[in-house]
Amino acid sequence: MTSLAYPELPAAARPRWAAWMAPAAFFSAVGLTIAAGFPLLPVALLTEAPDAVAGIALLVLILVQDAALVGIAVFFASRRGKPQPWHFGLRATGFWVTAGLALAAVLLVFGLEVGIIELFNTDTPEDELAATSPVGAIAVGLAVIVVAPVTEELFFRGFFYRALRTRFRIWSAVLIDSAVFAVIHIQYIGNPEIFIVIAAFAAMACLVYEKTGSIFACIAIHAAFNTVASLGSFPVVAIVIGVLVLVACVLVPRRLGPQPSPFPA
Repeated sequence: MTSLAYPELPAAARPRWAAWMAPAAFFSAVGLTIAAGFPLLPVALLTEAPDAVAGIALLVLILVQDAALVGIAVFFASRRGKPQPWHFGLRATGFWVTAGLALAAVLLVFGLEVGIIELFNTDTPEDELAATSPVGAIAVGLAVIVVAPVTEELFFRGFFYRALRTRFRIWSAVLIDSAVFAVIHIQYIGNPEIFIVIAAFAAMACLVYEKTGSIFACIAIHAAFNTVASLGSFPVVAIVIGVLVLVACVLVPRRLGPQPSPFPA
């Protein structure tokens, strides 16, 4: 993609989501997820369950959770007019600038992660993922490398952060988004230092989104992060799925074409 330009729009033409919609949407999505996904929790978390069954249950649970996130985000966004794809950062941007910022964010987060792991002698995040059968590996890979990055970025950066930016300055919105995103990863409660890495990842994703206006950059960062986290459990499947997601983050925006940024210049 070459550098793309789009005429500036008046402020009224951009997403007019109120800041209160961010926490309202978040807690609504949490409640809906708990209600809809509760029957699947025992299967997904049961250690003696067959690997393939647990992997598929995890995939379905994440699908339920993330369908709730996106559905609630679109619902709240529609309260202030018909939402457009570019409101959520679904648009084409200049390839080299976007790719460069995404790569810089990935390297910074990985550097911090390595430092945290060495400093605290922490088990790496991939130790939390277990999948020994091919079916289980594919199911978990789809869940954490495809579904989670796409839907979580659409919600936490595309909607949650953008709604906060209606009222708050950049760093205030970044801190709120990062804190909430870190807290939801309760599976790392035994290693609280991992929350620092997750919060740093969320902060970098917010800044890249602010600069590029492209949610695809955030999805690529998220997918790369989760791919590396999966290498210890199912490396081949993780690499294949991760590469496909990164390729999609380049090709899909081309189909959408240039659109305005959800942020003012």
